[in-house]
Amino acid sequence: MMISRIGPQEYLSGDKAYDYLPQYIKSNDYTRVLFLHGTKSLNAAKPYLPQWAPEVDVDDVLFNGECSPDEIARIRGIIRDHDIQLVIGLGGGKCIDTAKSAAHYEHRPFAAIPTLASNCAPWSCLSVRYKENGEHIDHEVYDNANALLMINPKVIMNSPIDYFVAGIGDTLAKFYESELIFKDLLSKKPLNVALTISKQMSENCREVLLNQSVAALNDMKAGKITSEWMNVVETIIVTAGTVGGWGDEYSRSTGAHSVHDALTTFDETKPLLHGERVAYGNLVQLSLEQHYDALQTLLKLYGTLKLPRSLKELGFKNPDDQLVHAIAAETVTPEKAIHLLPFKVTEPDVAEAISNLEKITDKYLARMSA
Repeated sequence: MMISRIGPQEYLSGDKAYDYLPQYIKSNDYTRVLFLHGTKSLNAAKPYLPQWAPEVDVDDVLFNGECSPDEIARIRGIIRDHDIQLVIGLGGGKCIDTAKSAAHYEHRPFAAIPTLASNCAPWSCLSVRYKENGEHIDHEVYDNANALLMINPKVIMNSPIDYFVAGIGDTLAKFYESELIFKDLLSKKPLNVALTISKQMSENCREVLLNQSVAALNDMKAGKITSEWMNVVETIIVTAGTVGGWGDEYSRSTGAHSVHDALTTFDETKPLLHGERVAYGNLVQLSLEQHYDALQTLLKLYGTLKLPRSLKELGFKNPDDQLVHAIAAETVTPEKAIHLLPFKVTEPDVAEAISNLEKITDKYLARMSA
């Protein structure tokens, strides 16, 4: 059964967005708050954060850096021990997913304050879990949406650019991963309203990012908050979140994220960001589906954005057939979302897609350097 869990109950975006937090806490009679954050994220947001009211007891907790079962359990313990009424997560996707997960299992409301535009974690009602070494475990979908989401564009503007670029790669997957699923559904019967909205939002992700990403990146490098830049920020965090929010498993992830999950098991890709691995996964999925025109479009865009297009750009120094098959085998393990695609996918299929992508990328790079 498809269940739409659309998004946060309240969403604010603007230079004064954080100023709403004391009012929100007071209006809900919260007096015990857990505030989870990283060191860098707190330093980035601190100039804009309001003071805590005197009557509010705040457990200020430093995030350990990984959304792992152990870290989630640690935060849950603090929530129980201190009878926390509201959980706030400030930072990137892993910090927010950790706070979100702990809040869900302890039946507490959750507020997200993202300091990066790198994924849709602040909007979505799921958490992606990893081992302490960064290897992907799974993702969990929760019954309730986030209570509150606040975005301050100035904080996002001052975040590392590579996270912003990774967010573009991750968000492009919203279209490419769901494209064939929607086509298959439409071949059988008209989409219902929820799936129609999900499909439209996935198309919006593609259109905004293909047309505005380069300009937005240049604006960010120049420190300019423009409409194009803000469109891309909210596409990464908001629009991307509504795709899976409305479409549930039909539009959360398929091939690209399965490739990402496989890549996390290889030490060579550990330095990469989530969205960088997903970006490469987009290319593998397009190669698998033989959507070569779209593949050429992304190769050009990735060249400008500096997203990985080949195994070498992922960090593998001497890629060979053995590596290709190892990645492919990990991509198609039974629990992977790639099997949601409307055709059977096997290890040889993915291996061939990766090998063909290597050849296509080599030809493209040769043509560009000629």
